[in-house]
Formats: sequence, C-alpha cells, structure tokens
Amino acid sequence: MGRPELPVDHTIPARGELAAELRRLRAAARLTYDELAAATGVSAATLKRAASGQSVPSWQTVQAIADVCGDPNGDMGHLWQQARISKRGRLRELRRPGKPELVTTVGSLSEALEYFYEKAGAPPLRRLQALAGGPYQLPLTTAARIVRRQALPASHQQCTAFLTACGLGPGLVQRWADAYDRITTPRTDTRGPSDGSAAWAINSTRHTGLGNIHLRNLRHGPSRDALVHGKALMEELFPESERYTWHPTERHHPPSRGPRAA
Repeated sequence: MGRPELPVDHTIPARGELAAELRRLRAAARLTYDELAAATGVSAATLKRAASGQSVPSWQTVQAIADVCGDPNGDMGHLWQQARISKRGRLRELRRPGKPELVTTVGSLSEALEYFYEKAGAPPLRRLQALAGGPYQLPLTTAARIVRRQALPASHQQCTAFLTACGLGPGLVQRWADAYDRITTPRTDTRGPSDGSAAWAINSTRHTGLGNIHLRNLRHGPSRDALVHGKALMEELFPESERYTWHPTERHHPPSRGPRAA
C-alpha cells in the first residue's frame, strides 16, 4: 500500500481548488495513479504533481484526467482558467474594457484584446489557435503579436477568430469586430477647420516610398515625426534644383512656383 497523499497546497486558492477537484475525479473513478497513467498516457509523476496544488498543470493533462475520470459538472475548464489567471497575475494589471462602441484608438483596442486573452487563462498559443479554428483562421505568429500587444489582427476574420478563441459570446464578438473595422479602416479628412478656433484632426495612413506615415491628433499642430517625414517626402519628390527656400528678407516677394532664377 502506497503512502497517503500530502494535503493539497492551497497557498494560491484557485490552484488548490483545481488540484482538489482533480483528486476528487480520480477518487470517484477508483483509479490509482498508475492505472490513471496507463489510461491517459500521462506519467504518474505528472498526474501526482497536477493534483498537488503546487503548480498549474497543462490543459492537456487536465483534459486527459477529465476524459478518463469524467467531468460531470463541466467545471474543469473554468477551474483551469482561474488557476492560470492567479498564477500569471497579469489580468489585475489591465483595465477592464468598456463598451466596444466607445473604443476609438488602436492602443485601447490592443489592450482590450490582451484583457480577453488573460481572462481566458492565457492559453498556450497552439490551444488558442485550435479554439480559433486552426492555422488558417489564426496563425501562431499573428496570435503571439496580438497577445504581446505588438500588432492588431490582420483582418476582420482574424479578429473574430481571436475573440471567439478567448471565449466571448457571438454578440460581443460582433461588437468588438465592428470596433476593429471602425478603427482600422483608413479615413482621410481633407477639410480644414470650420473657424479659427476649431482643430483639424487627421487620423489616416498614407503609403509612400518612405513607408507608412501616421498622422494622428494634430490638435496642437503636426508632431515632430510628421514634420520630419514631410521634409523627407519633399526632398524625395522634388530635385534640389527645383526647391526654393524662402527667407524673411523676401517677405514682400512671395516665392514663385518654378525654379528660382540663377
């Protein structure tokens, strides 16, 4: 007869609750760890560690135990997510997203996507990809960049797949996908201020030979980056012989459109 198990470690409550439920399932199935290992293909040492409460087991291990022993209440997925959230501690550092209709910036949308990922238990990327529908729906490299807030999904379809994999319901998925479309669709406003006090805000992306130039929030005038890119663009478009530099001494003689006379 083997030694009795040590008590479950409840130092992290969510992790301990998961371990206790794994023990309960094994006991209800009346299987030893060796028998469970033979049935699941997972080593007995890994199974014991999963039921100890000292670490969060992989989802594959949890799923294997549930498949053999049964999961009548369907709690294992939720318990595993909560244990992962507690282990990572990232979710409490993120702001809970508001209504998707009020999200207007790339940064806010990116933070919301990270929040949904962490709330889902931050599943390994291959599991996230499987939940999204496979590699065609969500490539691993894209998923990695999204959860690290390095990029947004590349398309409406990828955004929908990512949100679905994070466990959002169809209604919320559609609303957030609409927010994605609104934020990422290029818009160019060529109208100037309606009066002297109005601000002219441009939120567009212009593709040139210099790459993507982002002009955003020009309420207080163009940013330094916009000025630098604009100068570089002018130097590319006009040869040096066609450039004209106006000096204060020439204020009564506006610059001509053609090359300056020699």
